[in-house]
Amino acid sequence: MKKSSLMVICLAFLLVFSAGCKSGNDAGTGAKHAEEIKVWDYFTGKQQALYHELVEQYNRSQDRYKVVTEYIPFNEVKKQLSVGAAGNAMPDAVFLDNVDNASFAAMGVLEDLTEKIDQWGQADQFYEGPLSSAVYEEKYYGIPFASNALALFYNKDLLKDAGISEPPETWSDLKKAAKKTSKGQTKGFALSAVKSEESAFQFYPFLLSSEADLKQLNSKEAASSLQFLTDLVKEGAMSKEVLNATQDDLARQFAAGQLAMMINGSWNIERLKETGHLNYGITYIPKDQTFASALGGENIAAVKGKNTDGAWDFITWLIDPERLETLTAETGVFPPRRDLLESSSHWKTDDNLKAFIPIMEIASARGPSKDWPKISEALQTALQEALSESKTPKEALDEAAQKISALN
Repeated sequence: MKKSSLMVICLAFLLVFSAGCKSGNDAGTGAKHAEEIKVWDYFTGKQQALYHELVEQYNRSQDRYKVVTEYIPFNEVKKQLSVGAAGNAMPDAVFLDNVDNASFAAMGVLEDLTEKIDQWGQADQFYEGPLSSAVYEEKYYGIPFASNALALFYNKDLLKDAGISEPPETWSDLKKAAKKTSKGQTKGFALSAVKSEESAFQFYPFLLSSEADLKQLNSKEAASSLQFLTDLVKEGAMSKEVLNATQDDLARQFAAGQLAMMINGSWNIERLKETGHLNYGITYIPKDQTFASALGGENIAAVKGKNTDGAWDFITWLIDPERLETLTAETGVFPPRRDLLESSSHWKTDDNLKAFIPIMEIASARGPSKDWPKISEALQTALQEALSESKTPKEALDEAAQKISALN
């Protein structure tokens, strides 16, 4: 073999070997190919802008993974997860309403993260209520991302004008205060009883405060909670129009001085600030046997069969206190982490935000249950039937109990 031919062969071999050594890299640059991690979210406005900034920061912080965001409208998330599961067009991670976490875990859509969370060792920094929403059959299928809870908002001036110096603490106090402050166009109290998840959310604290639960809807304790609300309507302390009122509707009425007290959440504080003159306070929802609140917010979960390691790397980076504070402090929601909520000054410098800190301690997740959508519908129907007086509270809840019992 000629020397020149041998040199050509050797050169070709070296080129092939060199190309093989660069597999996984960009040709000619040596840069690594980052694994793409698709994440579905339903954020809008300021929350979306802040989230996208953090995603870019994450992508710059390392070169193994690249997060790609995809916006899915809130009311489409459940549908898209179901359709995607059937068509194998799923993301690696997804933000979802915490009340839906258990149902998608039961459907086999979400990845079991129990081992990763145990190794992570930070679960004890989360409030029990938010953390429980990510649990199904004693295993973790997500992690809390942002939380909110329900409280009593009260107009200090309207209560003072009615001779009431302190906000009500018990159901009896609430009824008396609501009747005294109901004058003309102003009603003393309101909660949302609209035919949607909002009414199930708002009724839940009253059910829990009576020391009943979803398995005891046909008990005298459960009936007393719905009877109490029905009596408020009958006695003119709450308008029957709550059957059509959303939580946003209540906030507008409260801001206009048409409500002395309402049940609502922290996300409406910014709206009330816009009035510029409203003198109000926030406290626990008045109790029967015990103080109670319902938990709202979202979790983030990894999708089963996708890139779990990449999804988990991004999830733990995002919910680190430093990043989570940035995203929650400026968007009217609360971090589900006790260590962050107690150490940050943001939620302690605003009296109204500060009032939610102890309430977060007692807020209960709705369910959690794989059947929550149907359970919620049963509660919504019972509330509508009782407040419209088409059925007695006991009849309405007995029927709801039967519907829920048939799910098992």
